[in-house]
Amino acid sequence: MIKVLIVDDSPFVRIALRKLLSSEEDIKVVGEASNGKEAIALAESLKPDVITLDINMPIMDGLTALEHIKRVCPTCKVIMISALTKEGARETIEALNKGAVDFITKPSGFDELFAFKDEIIGKIRAAFQTSQKPKIAPVKRTPIPAEVEKFEITPVVAIGVSTGGPQTLNVILPKLPADFPAPVLIAIHMPDTFTAAFARHLDSICKLPVKEAEEGETIKGGQIYVSRGRIHMTINGSPGRAYVRYVQDERFIYKPSADLLLSTCAQVYEKNTIGVILTGMGNDGSKGIVEVKNRGGTTVAEDPSTAILWAMPENAIKTGCVDYVLPKEQIPDLLVKLVKGVTV
Repeated sequence: MIKVLIVDDSPFVRIALRKLLSSEEDIKVVGEASNGKEAIALAESLKPDVITLDINMPIMDGLTALEHIKRVCPTCKVIMISALTKEGARETIEALNKGAVDFITKPSGFDELFAFKDEIIGKIRAAFQTSQKPKIAPVKRTPIPAEVEKFEITPVVAIGVSTGGPQTLNVILPKLPADFPAPVLIAIHMPDTFTAAFARHLDSICKLPVKEAEEGETIKGGQIYVSRGRIHMTINGSPGRAYVRYVQDERFIYKPSADLLLSTCAQVYEKNTIGVILTGMGNDGSKGIVEVKNRGGTTVAEDPSTAILWAMPENAIKTGCVDYVLPKEQIPDLLVKLVKGVTV
């Protein structure tokens, strides 16, 4: 049973979330709070598994409460409830950096809330899973080789990531050097109002420039591109003239789709593609990994035992098409070695 504490100053949101969550047999709402101060006290006394935490509240806001909650109940997993605004996006990115595992957007009505019921329930379950030991078979890590075969041309790095993605990318991307020659493309499951703010955050901590990818723009080396949210980023053209094309494709339930990004990169760059799957729920990216491998590219997965949520890398590894399995801390060294062909 997943014990959930709902924290929101809006009675409507508390009632709606309680109704939605209580409809699931494996979820139990154990308490409600209307401000951060109440949330801290209930977190300490109730020890819930998951807390849904509003950002903007009276008496004590969610960001301040989050820091206290992590101290009084370190096992609690926090999902932020954020408004779909630029300010809400900035605060949400800050909350993720402070230890929240995920976020949901604040509904404006019952219809909107229940339209995203599956997504909300999925995030509650995923947050709970991050506190559990992964029920997976141990995987063999692949050491970084002393020598690697150089690519014919500068390759492209395509990354798929979901739950726990901001925290994991905060570890990997700042370690890429300023002279890293390859373009880096990222599909992260995030609303479109948040991706620009997330790209700006990454740009502030990385040596490479980071931006939200624009429709039709040419892909350049030494640049990190974050896909817009709730739409699929694909790569078209040829290796020397590759460009971004956004598409809606209902065959892919995760938006933006890691499968579609990796597959289209492989179709354009062929064996000069490096596909990477990091933390996240579900199996997005597994088909893309197969496509990269079938076209002669190089494939990488985060070690599931060290991932915030292990499902995505685990499912990628199960395809039998992953060349390297490493904890996130070692992935930057591998990428530098692969792209530059030098000893790290």
